[in-house]
Amino acid sequence: MILVIKVNKMKLHDEEFVRPVTDLLENFKVVDYRKVKKEDLDKCDKVIICGTALKDNDYLENLDKFSWLKEFKKPVLGICAGMQIIGLILGKELIKNKRIGVFDNKYYLHSFSFKKDELKENNFTGYIYHPEVLNKNILIAFK
Repeated sequence: MILVIKVNKMKLHDEEFVRPVTDLLENFKVVDYRKVKKEDLDKCDKVIICGTALKDNDYLENLDKFSWLKEFKKPVLGICAGMQIIGLILGKELIKNKRIGVFDNKYYLHSFSFKKDELKENNFTGYIYHPEVLNKNILIAFK
């Protein structure tokens, strides 16, 4: 089972940032990041941390809710905000960098990023862009 963690605060944004991900999955459970339980993490095989809207940055004020990532050994995929969370937990420096639109066949929608658009470290993979939009093969390969 893939645990899909949503970081958006408004339910309306589920349709834009969560559903396009879950549409590509078969066996999954969606949980709000503020409600993730140890039981959820124990039962899952993999985790996907979804993105959210440009102005929805509450997750940055609640990184303690992701402290479990420091000890987590299963595969984790971070999309946009999800990559930002992973990067910050790993000690990377987040920079202000607004980018909106399609560049090199990748859809970007973010206010912050890192020096690189992709992250691969240990069990963590992250994309600052939204592969669920134009690069669905990334999510299909992850599942």
